[in-house]
Amino acid sequence: MLSSKLIEMKSSLFLVATSALLASAGPLGRRAEVTDWVTEIVTVTVTDDGTSSATGGVFIQIPKHTPAVIPPPAQVLTSIVKIQSTTQAPAPPPPPPSSKPEVKVSTKAQPPPKETSTTPPPPPSNNLGDYESTILEKHNLHRKNHSASALEWDDTLAQYAANTANGCVFEHDMKQGGGGYGQNLASQGSSGNIDNLKVKSAAQGVTDMWYNGEAGNYNSFYGMSNPPSNVPLGDFGHFTQLVWKSSKKVGCATVKCPGGSVLSLPAWYTVCNYQPPGNYGGQYGANVLKPLGMSISVV
Repeated sequence: MLSSKLIEMKSSLFLVATSALLASAGPLGRRAEVTDWVTEIVTVTVTDDGTSSATGGVFIQIPKHTPAVIPPPAQVLTSIVKIQSTTQAPAPPPPPPSSKPEVKVSTKAQPPPKETSTTPPPPPSNNLGDYESTILEKHNLHRKNHSASALEWDDTLAQYAANTANGCVFEHDMKQGGGGYGQNLASQGSSGNIDNLKVKSAAQGVTDMWYNGEAGNYNSFYGMSNPPSNVPLGDFGHFTQLVWKSSKKVGCATVKCPGGSVLSLPAWYTVCNYQPPGNYGGQYGANVLKPLGMSISVV
């Protein structure tokens, strides 16, 4: 349900994301937390080239399964965070869907599989298209600000991401190829025409949702082996996976899904896979380094 404060405008959007993180190693293992918060965001959509996006579009994130929301002040946001060990029973299902607009991002990490071969991986592709180049540019811009090496594009991880995204179901799928990779999800839908927003939607997922949306939440934790246990992993886990120093490769896919699948409206659904995965207990201090103070823009 959109707020009554929504006024007439040429184009509106809701950036929406949900988190479901799995950390199965170290001190952060064997704990389960569920944190709900709600935020309603109304912004005017402006592309980075100065032109407006889908005219008359209203961006909304409405998950098929939604936790109970907190009565909103002026803004509403709901996020699910799951932290559990591999031996822990799964968390109970969330309550019935809410009619309020919601924001969704999700990230997950798995322990890497044992190495069974010494064959070196194939070299990264040098013939990247506009989509791949944009994804790498956004990731590596943020990683550079945290003294992490640039990620390389991995076609295998990208194919796994495409397989997941093409299912048009907003949930993690990390069993392909034996697993051993981390995963971030984001989705953005509109009532307007979104046909030409694939690359922009993916870039917004990386920069606006995963980085800008969470980096500030980590300011007090730099240098710690583990963030405080009373702070939900969903507050910072997408950001930490994005800049995790030990991660070396990324592969992503963004697919247009029909209304009623990922969201109630037609939406671009982005999946990014990382290898090796991040968010390991006891390893945050060595892998999430203080920012250098570089200027970070909004997509």
